[in-house]
Amino acid sequence: MGQLTVKAIASLVAARSPGLHAHGRGLYLAIGKSGSATWTFRYTTREGKRRLMTLEGYSPAGTTAATLKAVEAEVERLREVVKAGDDPLAERGGPAEIEQRSAGLTFKEAALDYIAANKGAWKNEKHAQQWENTLASYVYPHVGDKPVHTVTTTDVKAILEQPHSRNGKTGTLWSNARETASRVRSRIEIVISAAKALGLGDKKTAPLWINHRNPAQWKDNLNRLLNGKQAKSHFKAMDWNDVPAFMSDLLAKTDYSARALALTILCATRTNETINATWSEVDLKNAVWTIPAARMKAGREHRVPLSTIALELLNQVPRVDANPYVFPGARAKQPLSNMAMLEMLRGMRGDGLTVHGFRSAFRDWITETTVHPDVIAEQALAHTINDKTVAAYRRGDAFERRKKLMQQWADYLTVEGQAYANRWSTFLA
Repeated sequence: MGQLTVKAIASLVAARSPGLHAHGRGLYLAIGKSGSATWTFRYTTREGKRRLMTLEGYSPAGTTAATLKAVEAEVERLREVVKAGDDPLAERGGPAEIEQRSAGLTFKEAALDYIAANKGAWKNEKHAQQWENTLASYVYPHVGDKPVHTVTTTDVKAILEQPHSRNGKTGTLWSNARETASRVRSRIEIVISAAKALGLGDKKTAPLWINHRNPAQWKDNLNRLLNGKQAKSHFKAMDWNDVPAFMSDLLAKTDYSARALALTILCATRTNETINATWSEVDLKNAVWTIPAARMKAGREHRVPLSTIALELLNQVPRVDANPYVFPGARAKQPLSNMAMLEMLRGMRGDGLTVHGFRSAFRDWITETTVHPDVIAEQALAHTINDKTVAAYRRGDAFERRKKLMQQWADYLTVEGQAYANRWSTFLA
């Protein structure tokens, strides 16, 4: 071994170079789009199944000669396991647990294995944290210690119908937090599906999965048991006619949550795009906010034209020393919580509306009151264009046309348009 030096590893991590970087003998440095880095072991089982195993407990960002040798030694041990005809993924908990695991992983073990194997490819660490938090809060207490292949539809239904209170309203997770419940159901289905795929490739556990049907499946399964209600597919939005009055109330507030929500509405951005914005992305002189591809849902850089009001807002936001984020959180060097804007919205207008819904309001306003073509509206929202022919001809980002659109939106929201900008400081005093 030894193709990657300690210096080379540090350079790859610092450059956030996505992909698998070979070190030798099956050891790879995996760097995700978000820049997160882990060591992984690639191998092929005796049955011909190709595996990619995340090696937990190693941090490439802090690799030294000693820790690199430890990783190499671990890979050599795993290679011996493969040579003996066994699958290293089956012994993730250690040799003492191999026999237990061959009789079937618990749901929690299967979930942790899935997260560990896939988090390197996810866009950001927050996505992995959301997986961990929802499963720990709603699923593990019910089926965490249960063999994953024995989880039933009745178990999943009970998880979705567990008691859940929201804003003083008692009910179930399914009735009071449908969006969260839908994500929980989906994640249970994925974990069980992944465990089944691995189990069918293992001669020791394959018999456990014979005639198995995923109990978290929605179609022709849970949809028949939950009053036929489909999971939510749209975010509840404020009517575009009501947004200016809401903005008037919002602009009277001075805390970071209010300012972040105001910028989100003015720029028609997503929650994570706003709260993770850094000052290095904002060009106040040229009135443009450039969101890097790594933080965009479509994986492409997005330039946001800053309207007069948006620019003034950013000029008035206090900066916190040693914190790069435009909207700093309570913790040092961390951004605002991803729930901060939603809680602000709920406090001002009650439960039900979503921050994401303001993007829908923006889109409806364009359709109902302007002559801007759909392609400009979609570019302003940083949507992916599915029509390949249209996408092929849209080579630029129509920045100047979007600049006019965003200023018109800001003028509509603030009623008095340019004159309002002159009095902005009174709302932030």
